[in-house]
Amino acid sequence: MIREAVIVGAGLGSRLKDMTKDRPKGFLELNGTYLVEMSVRKLIEHGIERIIIGTGYCNEWYDELAKKYPAIETVHNANYSGTGSMGTLEVCASLVSGDFVLLESDLLYDSVALFTLLNDPHRNVVLGSGATNSGDEVYIAVDERQEVWAISKKLEIIGNPFTELVGISKLSYRTLQAMCRFAASHHHDMPKMEYEAALVGAQRMGEHLYVRKVEYLAWREIDDASHLQMAINHILPRILENESLRQVRREVLLNPGPATTTDSVKYAQACPDICPREEEFGQMMRWICDELTGFVGSKEEYETVLFAGSGTLADEVMISSCVPHNGNLLIINNGSYGQRLAKIASVYQLDYEIFESSTYEALDLAALRTRLEGKRFTHLAAVYHETTTGLMNPIPQIGRMCHDLGIVTIIDTVSAFAAIPIDMKRDCIDFMASTSNKCIQGMAGACFVFCNRNELEKIKDEPMRTYYMNLYDQYKYFSKTLQTRFTPPVQVLNALRQAIIETKQETIKARYERYTACWKILVDAVEELGLEMLVNKPLQSHLITAILEPQNGSYSFDMFHDLARERGFTIYPGKLGNINTFRIANIGDIRPHEMVEFTKFMKEYFLSN
Repeated sequence: MIREAVIVGAGLGSRLKDMTKDRPKGFLELNGTYLVEMSVRKLIEHGIERIIIGTGYCNEWYDELAKKYPAIETVHNANYSGTGSMGTLEVCASLVSGDFVLLESDLLYDSVALFTLLNDPHRNVVLGSGATNSGDEVYIAVDERQEVWAISKKLEIIGNPFTELVGISKLSYRTLQAMCRFAASHHHDMPKMEYEAALVGAQRMGEHLYVRKVEYLAWREIDDASHLQMAINHILPRILENESLRQVRREVLLNPGPATTTDSVKYAQACPDICPREEEFGQMMRWICDELTGFVGSKEEYETVLFAGSGTLADEVMISSCVPHNGNLLIINNGSYGQRLAKIASVYQLDYEIFESSTYEALDLAALRTRLEGKRFTHLAAVYHETTTGLMNPIPQIGRMCHDLGIVTIIDTVSAFAAIPIDMKRDCIDFMASTSNKCIQGMAGACFVFCNRNELEKIKDEPMRTYYMNLYDQYKYFSKTLQTRFTPPVQVLNALRQAIIETKQETIKARYERYTACWKILVDAVEELGLEMLVNKPLQSHLITAILEPQNGSYSFDMFHDLARERGFTIYPGKLGNINTFRIANIGDIRPHEMVEFTKFMKEYFLSN
């Protein structure tokens, strides 16, 4: 699995004259987006976690871009005017930790180029295309194994070219080191060496560089004004059409989960088959666990344990594993998911009691404290965000109260994690459950339990109530082997990895701001229509809104639902048995302009009924 990319972007771009007098040529703007930013987005969409950009001329532009994309790390080639692209790659080399994708900063290309390289079985692949007629071609000649023999602009050196160099390659870490050794040995006679010369040098030193030709690839390197015009007039329209044809039909899920996902998350499931017992897959699961943990706490104090299943399975893991046989559990019930926690406790015949609270009003913290002090409870279970209604429980205050009383906290954060900023230590949460298919914006099929390591170790000797769902056994086995005890959902975890990459780029804070922007659009429309919300606005999560069904004979949820589906929106009925509501969620990859379109439809429906 390729996790890193290097973009060489130190060049002066002098042939573009005034267009690059104040910026690197990677910051030429096409279709409202910088050229290099297009590349960064495509790399992230293809699962690249870390993008190292070698800078030189006007390096501050790249440094500013890095503030927008946390995946980017910049490294400055202070001697950029005295070296070629290989000099910049040498500066980047110390930051590279494994196999990587190498790109030039001035490329416009169809993203199928990345898909082709990343799925090619060869360790080293240099990408080529058919004739571009650009007038500035770099040709590749190959040997009988279709490996690099020569790379040059001069046909007298190449002879009969096999392909044109695109400027995107997949290279092993070993090949990078060979290229650097070759460059170091030729600094005196080739001070301005381009990386292509080092590729040929590495091949001569015994590295195998396979050449993959994509005859009709849409791409353009932009070195001068004529290239830019060619890119704008001919290449960009082809790329936009090609990439639009690969988009998955957009369905805006306004139900409380599974949530709407990006195409890149969907496509991450289309991965090479792999046995999950291979070390590579184990390392990926380790990365997933560490990154999930990093969203909510330190890896030294907390651990994430993966399971195959829904969020309810993670809840059942916690209730059945974390409450000892001599424990006493208090469960807060103010919605269907609090009821579910109680049902799980009853199935396992735990010693538990229920603290009843309103499904739509604020929880009484003073009454809760009185209840906790009245009996020696060892554990408390609660739902952070009640998905039934959109009501937020004050978990940080509840957590601190419990820890003051020596009570272990078990929290369902199924629809809160990756939307609400959570710090398990600050918020006094010992165990919490979530799932891959809600606010982390992955696909359904995986769930996870976040654990306070100290509290996790305390349950290691507890007799098992379950086999498959035992938390400590799963944790211990994975810690030793980098494998789950039973078959993990391979494709779903690949999608979860991509969702984590995208969450890190957006950040949880910015994601909640986006969710809130969508919520405000919805609430404004609800109020304009004179509809009532179940939960008062100050208590709402900004994630899910329960709306009271209008009491007139013309309203029909089924008709409302079906008409919404025809417009590409999926809505969900209420789940409270004694109150008739419908719910609108704005979690997942939903954008404010899409909520605007939904509210237009909603107004049409209710004003006509």
